[in-house]
Amino acid sequence: MNRNYGYEESVRPDSSLARAYVPFQFMNQVYSKEEALKRGTLFPELYKPYKYGKRY
Repeated sequence: MNRNYGYEESVRPDSSLARAYVPFQFMNQVYSKEEALKRGTLFPELYKPYKYGKRY
């Protein structure tokens, strides 16, 4: 049974599929409890709402 789950063996054994980049976050401000529940995050830096538009 193939246990690679669809991934082929890498050409180079030292290569990886992906690498995460997480920038440093500073806790300068926080939302109030009520505002955090509305926005889904306590930190204003993480609040990135989706912009809806007619694209279709």
